[in-house]
Amino acid sequence: MSGEKIKIHKLSNGMTLVAERLSDVSSGAFVLMLPAGSAHDPDGRNGTGAVLSELVFRGAGQMDNRQLNERLDGLGLQRHSSVSNLHLCHSGALVGENLLETIGIYADVLRRPELKAEQFELCRLLALQSLESLEDDPRHKIGILVVERFLPWPYGRPAPGKRDELQGLTIEEVKSYWASRFSPQGAILAVAGKVDFDQLQETVERNFDDWKGQTPQELTREPCRNEFYHQHNEGAQIHIGVMFPSVHVTDKDYYKALASVAVLSGGMGSRLFTEVREKRGLCYAVGANHRVIGPYGTVQCYLGSSPESAQEGLDVMMSELDRLAEGITQDELDRATVGLRASLIMQGESTAARALAGAGDYYHLKRVRTLAEIENEINALTVNDVIDYLGRHKPGNFTVATIGPKELKVNI
Repeated sequence: MSGEKIKIHKLSNGMTLVAERLSDVSSGAFVLMLPAGSAHDPDGRNGTGAVLSELVFRGAGQMDNRQLNERLDGLGLQRHSSVSNLHLCHSGALVGENLLETIGIYADVLRRPELKAEQFELCRLLALQSLESLEDDPRHKIGILVVERFLPWPYGRPAPGKRDELQGLTIEEVKSYWASRFSPQGAILAVAGKVDFDQLQETVERNFDDWKGQTPQELTREPCRNEFYHQHNEGAQIHIGVMFPSVHVTDKDYYKALASVAVLSGGMGSRLFTEVREKRGLCYAVGANHRVIGPYGTVQCYLGSSPESAQEGLDVMMSELDRLAEGITQDELDRATVGLRASLIMQGESTAARALAGAGDYYHLKRVRTLAEIENEINALTVNDVIDYLGRHKPGNFTVATIGPKELKVNI
């Protein structure tokens, strides 16, 4: 996208502002990333962050629950909150002229939430209902489960929480968590769209520069696990999650890893779709994607099948993961790079996607990659590059998790 300009500003309290000005849009988007993901939930209280992400919007500053939400709605804000393994994120998109006022309101949400006991009970109930909804979304559930079994504790701790731990959670524990984890140290505010850098920086400094907080404790990086886990469920399908190590976004081989995964699962011509679904009809859904979770680079795969076909489907999928190291063709690389570039173009047309990318890039790289930089890296890939990468990073050390009426056999 033309007219890209990126600025990074570090506040005196440790908070970081990342801003990308896009000259040909009229919208603005932001992501507020806080070091309060599920890995940081207190021991025995998994789900604390999930409850807190909702509770902070139940009244803040001088506004009660209704006033706060009516004001945000009046600004035309499309907002979202989420908890991942490492971060709690508040994000939103709206017309650019309302962006600065919205950032001022979010300063109250982060720094001065009411955290009332009566609202806490409602938020905890919502978290429990969200957890219960996973029973109707087994593909989402197996994705959470395989991450939990693959990553070392507490990195893999489930973002939605655990039922018994949510039921024991108290408002005092949530307040204590807010005080320790909602801190400018490690906080990132990323903005993209129609922004004036000077006005944005002045607004952020006025609302956040005097924010004080504890320095969040860092986690220790431990090796990932290599195991098989089955969770019995009397359903009509078997859901399979496979996860294995890959390179991190900071690694020089990162784009080669993306291309290799795109060969596996980059559309209807990809290996997994062709070999598992089209040729043999062993599943109704299959795919893989590259994920970076904190300090870990990973590849996560999914397969959904009937109990009768699941074992063969898993066998074929594992065979294709093993066969990947034998090499790829020019046609496969061409399809993979076209898909990667298409995703990049769509990201460039979304201010929300650019804001999210800015926050993620700064967290991992301490800088922000431009779309042109990423596109150049993708276009420079060759078949020999990817084959060389796969020779040094053959898929292995798998964790496999399944949910369904019967246990499968897997050699990991």
